[in-house]
Amino acid sequence: MDWPTPRRISYARREQNIALIGAVVTGAVLATGLLLLVLSRVNPAYSTRLRVAAIDAVAPVWSAVRGPFDAIGSGVDAVGDYIGTVPRARRLTAEVAALKRALQDRDALAAENMALRRLVKVVEPRLGLVAVARFAGASSGSYARTAVVSAGTRDGVFAGQAVRADAGLVGRTVDAGAHAARILLLTDPTSRVPVVVVRTGQPAIAAGAAGPLIEVRDRGGAEVPLKPGDRLVTSGAGGLFAPQVPVAEVVDTAEPARARPYADPAELSFVAIYRAYLPVPDVPPPVDAVPVPREARKR
Repeated sequence: MDWPTPRRISYARREQNIALIGAVVTGAVLATGLLLLVLSRVNPAYSTRLRVAAIDAVAPVWSAVRGPFDAIGSGVDAVGDYIGTVPRARRLTAEVAALKRALQDRDALAAENMALRRLVKVVEPRLGLVAVARFAGASSGSYARTAVVSAGTRDGVFAGQAVRADAGLVGRTVDAGAHAARILLLTDPTSRVPVVVVRTGQPAIAAGAAGPLIEVRDRGGAEVPLKPGDRLVTSGAGGLFAPQVPVAEVVDTAEPARARPYADPAELSFVAIYRAYLPVPDVPPPVDAVPVPREARKR
């Protein structure tokens, strides 16, 4: 039985067919685009409906086509995360060990400090909480930065008391009415707070600069430079503010260095008002004191 000889299509003929199909598809695409352009000019509403229908029809197909590629990308990311887990775990383990050693050293120093305080019978003033008041609002002028709290003299609030928030020091009271008081914020140009740099132990003055930041002035041991991230806490000097109250964090080391207060007035709802940590006592002179002669005073 003789089988018919299969027809062979030459390579050139195949290329011609592919080119013809490509030309037909390209022409159809161009014609469709031109038709859509004309429709958008003639009837925009119909064109919009047609475009929305095309999106609805293409979206499932595009999701199906894109699914495998998304799965492959997720798999590559998972493999990368798995490979990077080991060095990251080792680094975190080393950091945890270092933090544990630092915590042990701190606990040992704290226990030693407490033992020495008991030995020498150090007398520490107690913090006297006056009131917890609602922070009513703050002004942000160029020359004065103050705030108002909803507590006054009837609640025991008077001028010269420290105002704190959970994040840190806010300022001090300067005026008090019967039901409200005015606070001088840390950023006010007239505000001065004695502070200490935690990392170096340098004493300094946190001065207001009429802006969101405060300046670090009159720093002792200025030859030791500050670093971004250095913490400032109250030193207790002057007796108004208790020591070790968080004040600000250094953000700019250019002289004068600038720091950002921990307590942002724009985020405060309630504040605590405390009496002066170590007020200057008003000691009257003894009754039987001998008066000094005027001539001796002149000397």
